[in-house]
Amino acid sequence: MTKDTIIFFGLGAVGSSMLICLAELAERDGQPIRFVVFVQKVESAHDQLFHAEYLFERIDFVSVSDFSQLWEENSKFQSYYDRALVLVNVATPAFNEPILTLASRCGIHAVDLASDMYDDETQRTLSFKQYKHENALKEKKVAALINLGISPGITNFLVGGRIHDILAQGRRDLTIERVDLYLLEDIDSDEVVFSWSPVVALEELAQRPRIIENGRIVALEPFSSPRDYQFPHESQATRVYPLYQEELLSFHRAFPDIPAIGVWTGGAEVELVKSLFKLNLLSKRSIDAQPGVTVESVVRAIMPGMNKPRRIEDYLRSEVIRRAHFAAAAEIRVSEQVRNDRQTLIETVGISYHRYRGLLDTPYAGATYISFPTGVGAAILLWHTLEQARQQEGSIVGVLSGEDLARIMPRYRFEAVKRDLVAWDIDLFDSVRDAR
Repeated sequence: MTKDTIIFFGLGAVGSSMLICLAELAERDGQPIRFVVFVQKVESAHDQLFHAEYLFERIDFVSVSDFSQLWEENSKFQSYYDRALVLVNVATPAFNEPILTLASRCGIHAVDLASDMYDDETQRTLSFKQYKHENALKEKKVAALINLGISPGITNFLVGGRIHDILAQGRRDLTIERVDLYLLEDIDSDEVVFSWSPVVALEELAQRPRIIENGRIVALEPFSSPRDYQFPHESQATRVYPLYQEELLSFHRAFPDIPAIGVWTGGAEVELVKSLFKLNLLSKRSIDAQPGVTVESVVRAIMPGMNKPRRIEDYLRSEVIRRAHFAAAAEIRVSEQVRNDRQTLIETVGISYHRYRGLLDTPYAGATYISFPTGVGAAILLWHTLEQARQQEGSIVGVLSGEDLARIMPRYRFEAVKRDLVAWDIDLFDSVRDAR
């Protein structure tokens, strides 16, 4: 049976951008691809694609009240899996493991865009739970592409590629001293507009951040140890704060000999959550008059939800949203022997999405300035990975991160990923400078 279907579990802001981009890549490359979208409410999925209704004839929207039905053996949905190229989780990290069990049982590639960073097992092992499925996936000669997206995902791919190139020189005198990834999520708007779910933003930014120093994980206080970082296309430096995100564990797993790794984030959304934190509005303390009700729970209850795509488009068209910029810049600090002295260089690799208004009058209108590059980045990296698997059988197996894909892919395909990112308005930059 022909494998010509990409299955989505859920379809929110990121998933819709990813689906549209995959459809565009398939059309460009002349490959007939269909989609299946499992959702609880088909109307919500239609709303996410309200400027891409021309794709509906290629999409089967399937309403599922309880997603656990999808993982059952001898499932009534087996006919969809028989034609599936890949299973894509754009719903919740809680679905990662059930989908990987399904993928290894049916012999289908799988993709997720994030991991659960804060569950007890990950906190204890400092390893993503998806790796438990490594052997089962390899036995079926399929892969799980984990933490895809723009960051994590494309950042890991680009930074990993640069580190692999540096290490490939095999020079004993050359060492990578540290890697710092700086993220910018900045929006200038008359309304409070969250690019992610506000609840997720509160959870992530209020966690105790972690960095790696001298090869060990070090926990910091939230919003402590700030730095200033100058992102491209920004007129002034941005205040950034340490963040515990997938890239930290992923870089550490791929390159365990790098002694220092950090992830830092800044921008308007970060400053908003910092203000809530500093005002003790994210406190776990109970309210005196209502034991068991915490300050944080009240704030979460009254926080605005994610705006619908049509509202986001209206904000952008009416210039309620005036400007938005997502950027990621990784600084790789390299020390090497030059004549009789040590020289330290900083190699910078990064991405910048700053043409948000360009989404108006396109199928992507209604995406946020984060969901668009995240979905597009995931689609492009997935598409080229599937091409690599097709052309070189057995090359894409097991649990693979962006760093792994950068190592596996030949140079021509690595460069093709970069060209496609730029074609979809995600700029790339890199530089080398003396650290002095």
